[in-house]
Amino acid sequence: MSIFQTMKANIIGNPSLYPAQIKAYEAALAHYEEFPDYEHRESLIVMPTGSGKTGVMSILPFGLSKGKVLIITPGTIIRETIFQHFNSTQNPEQTFWIKRNILIEQQRLPNSYLYIGFNSENKGEKSLTLSKLNGAEIIITNVHKIGSSKDEVNLMNLLEPDFFDMIIIDEAHHVAATMWQEALEHFKATKVIKLTATPFRGDKQTITTHSYDPIYEYTLGEAIKDGLLKNIVKYEDIPGEVTFFDRNTNKKYSLEKAKAQLGNDFVSRSIAMSESCSKEVIKRTKEAFDTKRTSYPHHQILAVTCNDEHAQDVCRWFNELGFKASYVSTASVSKKDIEQRLNDFANGIYDVMVSIQLLGEGYDNPNISIVSLFRPFKTLGPYAQAIGRGLRKIYSENKLNPIDNFCNVIYHQELNLEELWKYYKEQETFGDIIRQQHREISEQLSFDFDELGYVEKKSTGEKTEVDEDRTPISAVQKLNVSTYSSKGVGKEDSFTANGIEEYKKAQQQIIEMKQQELKQFKEKMDDLVTTGALSEEDAQILIKSRELEAQNKVNKNYEEFHDIVMAETLRQDYINWLNLKVEDFFKTSNLTKKGYDLNKNEENLGVDKINNIGYIIKNINQTLFRETRKHISTYNAIDFAKAKERSLKKFEFWLKRYGKKEEL
Repeated sequence: MSIFQTMKANIIGNPSLYPAQIKAYEAALAHYEEFPDYEHRESLIVMPTGSGKTGVMSILPFGLSKGKVLIITPGTIIRETIFQHFNSTQNPEQTFWIKRNILIEQQRLPNSYLYIGFNSENKGEKSLTLSKLNGAEIIITNVHKIGSSKDEVNLMNLLEPDFFDMIIIDEAHHVAATMWQEALEHFKATKVIKLTATPFRGDKQTITTHSYDPIYEYTLGEAIKDGLLKNIVKYEDIPGEVTFFDRNTNKKYSLEKAKAQLGNDFVSRSIAMSESCSKEVIKRTKEAFDTKRTSYPHHQILAVTCNDEHAQDVCRWFNELGFKASYVSTASVSKKDIEQRLNDFANGIYDVMVSIQLLGEGYDNPNISIVSLFRPFKTLGPYAQAIGRGLRKIYSENKLNPIDNFCNVIYHQELNLEELWKYYKEQETFGDIIRQQHREISEQLSFDFDELGYVEKKSTGEKTEVDEDRTPISAVQKLNVSTYSSKGVGKEDSFTANGIEEYKKAQQQIIEMKQQELKQFKEKMDDLVTTGALSEEDAQILIKSRELEAQNKVNKNYEEFHDIVMAETLRQDYINWLNLKVEDFFKTSNLTKKGYDLNKNEENLGVDKINNIGYIIKNINQTLFRETRKHISTYNAIDFAKAKERSLKKFEFWLKRYGKKEEL
């Protein structure tokens, strides 16, 4: 049996994990419990850069994978970064599993292998590589090693289609590309989990394969509110007198005339490539940089440019203003020099790194806290990724000023980025909205059907009999989602409200106790080895035995409560999922949350109205109860799968009936 089935990982309720990491894991657990068929083998998890995606990859296999796991990255930099958290052979104490108290038994961590190919000209190297692949439980590589034209590094030529049970894809917005798709078509893994901070592509290709995706989304606003990322503040360079010259016609244009006659795109490109305009942005960058450096001496700048020549120019202009700047470009810089420059930047040798579009995905440098944009962006994806390079939070042993964990975004206002900035910045507000909405939906679904958690309002007319065969809302209880008051959790839900939390606390107490006992035991062994009373080899045997005993204790406790924990996981996942689907619906639909369009059928009944969002949640809840005759607290995996399917049909019906927003 797979190690991921026999080792019971400390995940649900683990205080060393971010709540979002636990929710992402629970969503995956729920998805494959509810939809085990091959048609739904792919799933999508959306989390911002810096919010713990690598940790999610570390925990996803446990309880899910029944065999080997393949982790695919888009490039070599991120491949190396991820492997550091999985390197159980050379640095077990530095693995995510040990650092975050996922597993106790260090001697039995999953065996991870970083696959970089082999030289077929060296005799015996292929058989050695195959031996390592067969002995590994987790294999980490980049996509180029899977579909390479070189036979000796092509995993699809080395391994059978059923070699992996689970595939995890990082930076999944690349997944629509041909190379990724070839890998997914070859390997018949029963579970393919895609993670991304960018759930959209510039070429409009979709990275989802079914309507239940994303199975979990952690928004940028939530990550900022939770203190996992830097907040964002924007600076613009306000243009003074700007004149444009058309070389083809020898005509001069003012800013407004250039926009009117030559178009905004022409103006944006001209501004981006202009030396004088770029120097004004650099000047503004220096003001922010000098202010931030007085608080924390390691702040750095990422500058994003249009092309290779432009990158060299911007780099030179930064250096002329007193910065230590370098640039990276595949057009004029060798792969080796790019790596050296990025390493030097990470080590603080440069103040500024100039890049074309953005640094490579997976590049992790929290000291980047100013992003200066010298190019226009047409789509949100590349723009969001560029800003994302500056959002990783700075953690320091010394006290930081609040300003240190803000990311300054600086650009010329005529780069035409305002709409993208508006969308990006609105994510912070969205974080508050989505959480309040989650609390309300959760409370509504926790009540018995005859209560529903809604405020009862006095009828302005006679009450009408409820027709069990019609789906419109009952005339008895009415809701305004933003103002109702809760009566408390429903009686059928008492365990999930209290008992599950008590279990989580008890589980953590057992783990902490076992870890403390292990620490004391190891100290005792060290003393015996130091005095010569025990050999190092015998000490390791005894330590391994104690770790196994501790892990078995945790495993046994986990098994005793497995069904209850799974039930709670499925319930919470449905609420999270429904909350996001409600939000997606109102982003797309002509309906608004606070409107009363859906309540029009009740106008003739002489009762109080409820708004659209209240109608939707109550209507879905009533429909599910009529079809299952069960309270949500008693649902099993099949029930939740049907609940998601039924909910989607409801949204499709309302969208078709009331239409989509014109801009969509």
